[in-house]
Amino acid sequence: MNVRVALLFAIGCVVRGSAALAASQLSLAPSLAVSVAAHPAAMVAADLDRDGRADLVTVHPGTDALWIVRSQTGGGFAVAGPLRAGTEPSAVAVADVNGDRRPDIVVANAISNTVSVLLGRGDGTFDDPHDWPAGNSPRGVAVADFNGDDKPDVAVTNLFDDTVTVLLGAGDGMFTAGTTVPVTGGPLGLVSADLDRNGTADLVVAVDMDDAALVILMGAGDGTFVQGSRIAVGPLPTEPVVGTFDSDPIPDIAIAAQNADTVSVLIGHGDGTFAAPVQFETGAFPAALAAADLDGDGALDLISADSFADTISVLRGRGDGTFEARTALATDVMPVGVAAADLDRNRGADVVTANLFTGSVSVLLNQVAGPLPCIGDCDERGSVSVDELVRSVNIALGTLPVADCLAADPNADASVSISELVDAVNDALLGCRQ
Repeated sequence: MNVRVALLFAIGCVVRGSAALAASQLSLAPSLAVSVAAHPAAMVAADLDRDGRADLVTVHPGTDALWIVRSQTGGGFAVAGPLRAGTEPSAVAVADVNGDRRPDIVVANAISNTVSVLLGRGDGTFDDPHDWPAGNSPRGVAVADFNGDDKPDVAVTNLFDDTVTVLLGAGDGMFTAGTTVPVTGGPLGLVSADLDRNGTADLVVAVDMDDAALVILMGAGDGTFVQGSRIAVGPLPTEPVVGTFDSDPIPDIAIAAQNADTVSVLIGHGDGTFAAPVQFETGAFPAALAAADLDGDGALDLISADSFADTISVLRGRGDGTFEARTALATDVMPVGVAAADLDRNRGADVVTANLFTGSVSVLLNQVAGPLPCIGDCDERGSVSVDELVRSVNIALGTLPVADCLAADPNADASVSISELVDAVNDALLGCRQ
C-alpha cells in the first residue's frame, strides 16, 4: 500500500491554477418542472451513471414504483421507469452494496414489510429487485457498515413494531438478518453518521407517536446499538439531516417539525450528545429537509420543502450554528421531498423537489459555482493526511466502503476514480482548495 501511495503522490504532483474566491450570494434560477409519474412521495439524488452529474430516484408509493431522472450533458433530463420495488415504497437510499463501484438502490417498502435492493449496472439502469424481510411497516432506510467488516449493511425503521431492523451485508448485494433494536414512539425517518467520531456508524431516528423526538442509537461496532439521548423536536418530525453547521467538524443534526413550521438545529458535543434544539421558521408544513452550501460561503444552508406553501425555504447558514431568516422560492404544487446536489457540474449545489400533486420534480439550478471540494478530507478538518489518502486508495481498490470517507467521492457515484485520487493527492501536497 505504501508503494501505491507513493505512486499516487508522484502522479498527483500537478500544480493547480489559482482558485476563485468563494462567493457569498444566493442565486437559484426559477424552478423548472420535469414530469415523472403520479404522486412522488420521496426522493434521493446521486450520480447513477457516473458522468459527474447528480441524478434522481423518485419514489411512488401508489404505484409501487421508482422512476429515474438522469441529468443530461448540455442540460435537460431523461426520465426512465417504472422500476419495481415492493408494495408501497416509502424511503430510498443509494449506495454501492455489492462492491462493484456502481451505485445501487435500497428501498424500504411499507406494506410488503420488505427491503428491496436493485443492483446498478453503472449506466443509470438497474437489475430487478431482490427483497429481504423487515419489520412491520418500514418507513426509513440508511446504509452504512454497522458491524465493522467493511461491508455495507442496511437499517430500516419499523413504524408499527417500534423497532429498527438491521440487515448485515455480505458485500455482494446479499443480506442476512442482524439485530432488532427497540425504539418506542413510532420510528419514521433515520440517518446514519459517526456522531462521536470513533469510526463506528451510529443512527439518528425520528419518532412521532409519543413525544415527537429524536432518538440517538450509538453503534457498538458489532451491529448492535446502545440507546442514547431522546430529544424533543416538535410535532411530526421529518427525516433527520446530519451536517457540520458550526465552525467545528463535530456532526450536528437538523430536523423539521411539519406541524410547527420549524426546523430544529442541535449542535453536537462530539460524544453522541447534543445541545438543546434551537428552532428556525420555515414555510407551511415542511415535509422534507436537506443541507448544502448554496451560496458558496463555506457554511451549510438548510432547505425545507414547504408542502402547504408550494415553496422551498432556504435558511442561509452563518457558520456558527445559526441561520438567517428564510428565503422562499416557488416550486410546483405540494413539494414533499427535497434534495440538493450538483446536476450541471458547475460545483454549485442545485435544489430539487418531488411534488406530490403535479407528478413532477422542480429543479432550481444554482447560478453560483460552489467552492472546490477538499477531496479526501475524511474528517472535514481542512487538510488531507497520509492516513486519509490510504483510506481513499483502499476505497478505490474496493477494500473499504465509500462510507468510510465520503469526501473521497465528491461526485457521489459510490466509487473513487483515479482522477479523484489524483485530486486527493494534490489536496494533501498543496493544501485544500479554497
